[in-house]
Amino acid sequence: MAARTEGPKRIRALERGLAVVELLSRRGLTSLAQMRAATGLGNATLLRLLATLQDRGWVRRNLSDGQYELAHSLGGLLGEGARAHPLAELAAPILLELRPRELGLPSDLSAVVAPGKVEIVESTRLRGPMAPARTALGIRPSMVLSAHGRALLAFAGAEEVAAHLAAVMATGSRQERKWIEGGQLEAELQRTRARGYGLREPDYFVTRAFDPGPDLGAMAVPIRSASGIHGTLSLLWLRDDMTLDEVLDLGSLDQLRRAAARIGTAMDRAGIAAPRFAGAAGPGG
Repeated sequence: MAARTEGPKRIRALERGLAVVELLSRRGLTSLAQMRAATGLGNATLLRLLATLQDRGWVRRNLSDGQYELAHSLGGLLGEGARAHPLAELAAPILLELRPRELGLPSDLSAVVAPGKVEIVESTRLRGPMAPARTALGIRPSMVLSAHGRALLAFAGAEEVAAHLAAVMATGSRQERKWIEGGQLEAELQRTRARGYGLREPDYFVTRAFDPGPDLGAMAVPIRSASGIHGTLSLLWLRDDMTLDEVLDLGSLDQLRRAAARIGTAMDRAGIAAPRFAGAAGPGG
């Protein structure tokens, strides 16, 4: 903390609010309990400060586990790593309106963060058997085996796909490389294009990140804007309770596609371009 200077009386509420902003800038996603421990402020005071900061567009509260972070709209003023991903910030209200969510079918939102890498940046897995014991945020699903990765690769341009696959071949798992080299992935991507959505490989789950849990099915569609593909939006269900056909019969795919289109439009309106990689072509290849 900076040394106190001489002069007028200080505004204690502002001091406390800035302490919260500084904490979030250092830590990124932070729970209310963590803020209480770090600042010594009570819950009631913190909730008033956070509500004010949210109203002013400085802070957002994620859907998945209710943690707080600095809003992306702060621009370059504060640390990049401490701010919300713009896709998460713009998509959150749309995710809450998804009808399948009302039926107990949650969604994960992924963003393209690097060649060969997508990352979960928001989720509606708020409670129930499909909510992991620890937040899904920050998890990077397989580009080859997950519904997210397949939806991205199936609908991205040829040069962009080549950049993603080159990265997976360099740093991915043995199983991922075998899928690419043996032609299994290309066959699956052809099926993905034909049906219009990616499906998770039945025996795939992120063992390092998720606690052991129920057997989940997942489908995903790309989030596209005029500038390209920003990420993907998935829908999850318990495979012991529902089949893919039953999920489709609910009209879930149309809901997912409409939500993805709305998110893409929101990214265009905000002037946020899709990520580009060296040598990658624009939409359509």
